[in-house]
Formats: sequence, C-alpha cells, structure tokens
Amino acid sequence: MFSKKQKKSRRKSFNLLTQTNDSQFDYGEVYRHIRTNIEFSTVDKDISSIALTSTQPFESKTTTALNLAIIFAAKYEKVLIIDCDLRKPRLHQYLNISNQTGLTNALRDYAKTNRIDQEYFKKITDKSFAGYLSVLTSGNKVPNPNEILSSNTFKNFIAELKKTYNFIIIDCPPISNVSDAVPVSHAVDGTLFICSCQDTNRKDAINALSMLKQSNVNVIGSVLTKADTYHNGYGYGYGYKH
Repeated sequence: MFSKKQKKSRRKSFNLLTQTNDSQFDYGEVYRHIRTNIEFSTVDKDISSIALTSTQPFESKTTTALNLAIIFAAKYEKVLIIDCDLRKPRLHQYLNISNQTGLTNALRDYAKTNRIDQEYFKKITDKSFAGYLSVLTSGNKVPNPNEILSSNTFKNFIAELKKTYNFIIIDCPPISNVSDAVPVSHAVDGTLFICSCQDTNRKDAINALSMLKQSNVNVIGSVLTKADTYHNGYGYGYGYKH
C-alpha cells in the first residue's frame, strides 16, 4: 500500500503537452524518435539517465522533459523525472501536484541516513504506461542550490536512484542564468540541450554550449522546440552532438 505522500495519482488520459492546436500532428512519434536517438546515442555504454538544460527560460525545456518522461514510461516500467531547478521549479505546476516536499528534503534525509526515502516520490499511473512514472519535485527552497547540487550527497543520491529506475530524466535550470546544470550533468549519462526556434538567440546558444563543453559535460544532442510544423515537418528536431 502507498502512504498519503506516496499515493498513486491516476488519470483517465495522460497526453503529451503540445505547443500547437494542430491536432493532426503526431507529437508522440516525434518523441519516440527522440527516445530512440537517446538510447542509441553512444555505443560505449547504455544511456539510462539524462539532464535537460537550455540557454534561457521559456524555451520549452520543462515541457520537453515531461513529454520525454511520458514516452519513456510507455516503454519502461520504472521511469523517474526530477525537478532540479531549485530556484524556479515548474514541474509540480505542470502536473498539478504538491511541492511541499521533494528533492531538497530527500537529499537532507539521505545525507543523514544514507537511504532514499520513497515518501518524497509521487507515482503516476496511466493506461499508456508500462509501469508507472515517478515524480520528484524540487521540494523546499534552499539558499544554496548550486552547493547542494555540487555535493557528493547529490551525486551519490543519483547513483543510488539508477539502481532502481530504468530511466531518469532531470529538468535543470537554463545554463546562461546559473551554473546549476553543470554538476547535475556530471551525475548523469548525458545532457540534452534545448533550443527554441522562436526564442533562442544563436550567439547565446553557441556560448551556452561552449560553457557546457568547457565544463566537460557530455552533450549527447539537442532538441529544437517551437518550430513551425507546417513548414518544417516536425515541431521538434533532434541532432547528434557533432
């Protein structure tokens, strides 16, 4: 049985978050294509955890993270999405769930007990999921987000989660505002860089990518959002790092 904090959330239909009223456009197929590219992005090791970052806010980074989580949950039994934007968290708003406790609370307890308390994780089930989608919101606000995300506690916490979940997706803050995405990226297998066709300045994106590469972040690809589906074929595009 699940406790009140851990209680499963059931929905009649868990649909992808689209950015257009074009009902004939198959966003599911686009995200399945991105999922496949992520899975085969390297030959040396399996990719089972990724971080998402972008140049600036409002580039649909959180939307992309959540949609990917939904698509991965359709294939794998245990998928986890984490909101690592400890400054301006949004994942709980998208899902309409509580953020009274979450990542920061779980990390505090883990530092004391060296054990992950599942009380902080919300579990969502849907008829389209192979199992369930776990959600770890950001939790209580803290005065030192970068220090927390750069800690060995966070790194060990993610390493322990990898033993439980088939796939982990982490939503990070934009890289141009703060450097929080760098330590998070070092704790996962790869990082996706999100660009908006409508909002991203090319020079700013190049600088952001250079910053990630200088920090030895493994950028496995990029996703283009807010593209014109009528003229470009897909609203989302995926490209390899080279």
